[in-house]
Parts: sequence; C-alpha cells; structure tokens
Amino acid sequence: MKEFFKGTWALLVGLWTTLKRFFGPKFTVEYPSKRHFLFFKKEVRKPMPARARWRLALQRHPDGKERCVACMLCAAVCPSDAIYIEGAPNDLSNPVSHGERYAKRWVWDSGRCIFCGFCAEACPEEAIIMTDQFELAKYSRRELVYEKEDLLVPPGTPPKRVWLGWYRELPPEEPVEVPLEVHLEYERYLRREIPELYEPFNSPLARAHQFLKEEGEK
Repeated sequence: MKEFFKGTWALLVGLWTTLKRFFGPKFTVEYPSKRHFLFFKKEVRKPMPARARWRLALQRHPDGKERCVACMLCAAVCPSDAIYIEGAPNDLSNPVSHGERYAKRWVWDSGRCIFCGFCAEACPEEAIIMTDQFELAKYSRRELVYEKEDLLVPPGTPPKRVWLGWYRELPPEEPVEVPLEVHLEYERYLRREIPELYEPFNSPLARAHQFLKEEGEK
C-alpha cells in the first residue's frame, strides 16, 4: 500500500508540473515561426550571420567559367571523406575553367560532412565557399549527396573572398559578401599602410626567422 501511494504521489506531482506549464509561457518555439494576418500565415525565418558556415557552394569566375581546376586538395584535406572529384583535361576550344583541368564530377556528401571548413581554406582557387543555407534535412541518404550542378552558383554571382572574409578583420561597412575586388583593394591598403603586418611572410627565410624569434620570446 505504501508503494501504491508513493507512486500515485509521484504521478500527481508530474501532472501538476505539466498542468502549470500548460497555461503558462511556452518554451518550445515553432520553426519556422508563423505570423498571422487575418486568415493568412507567413513563415518567418531568423536571418543567419554573414559568416555562417553551412551548405557548400562552388564559385565561378566573373566570365561564368568554373573556378575549380580539380587539384584535389579539398578532397585530400577533408577529414570525413565527404568530397569526391573526377578531373578531366579542358577542351581548348570550349574550356570549362581557366586551368588545364576541370572537375568533371564534384560530389559532396553532406551526411558525412562535419562543416569544419578545411576544404574552403585549402582551395587555392577560392572555388569553395560555405553558405548560410542550414536546412539540409532529407528523407533519404541519397538526397544528402550533392552533384556539381547542385552546388554551382548561378553565372554572374559576385565572388566571395574566402580566406580574407574569415581570417582577417574587415571594416564594419564592408561585409563578407562584398565583391572580390573590394577585398583585394582592402588587402592592398593593408600592405601599403601597415607593411609590418606582412614582413614575416615575405620569404621562407623571413618566416623561419620570425618563428625562431617568437619561440625565443616564450
């Protein structure tokens, strides 16, 4: 009998907690949130920050040609083997990229990706960027695999400076999405106005000297 009353009391306490929250403020937020206007509902999504790193995208040159030259560095650096590339030589009469090779296939498995950004950092052509598109849930694993045609940005899309946008501080009036030319202009300004920022990186010997100097100061 004692066990019965103990279990009943625990059940009543749990129900009372549920009943208190039933009419109080809700902690669960509906996604996407919906705003009601008369009989119409409008979905509202919170904007992502400019430096969000989610779905991959492949950039193009201003003339519409692909930036990827199938160097395989992104596939080599990927810790989860989420990238697969098949390279092919460019047809000189109708080149796909500006290099000698182009990516015949560029496959990204978002189900394996850990969104570390190593691929974007390793790409010498700045062909890979990480966008703010985070809604990647699918109903099957096959739908999580993206081909090159799914990842290429539309022709005419302004390029995004990857390493400068992530690892250098930019003025607040120049967000990450500004065209590549603006970032290059700011980079030239830094080199001209603050040359000491780049002195350790002018030559391998200077870099080694700077490394030994910093080690000696520790």
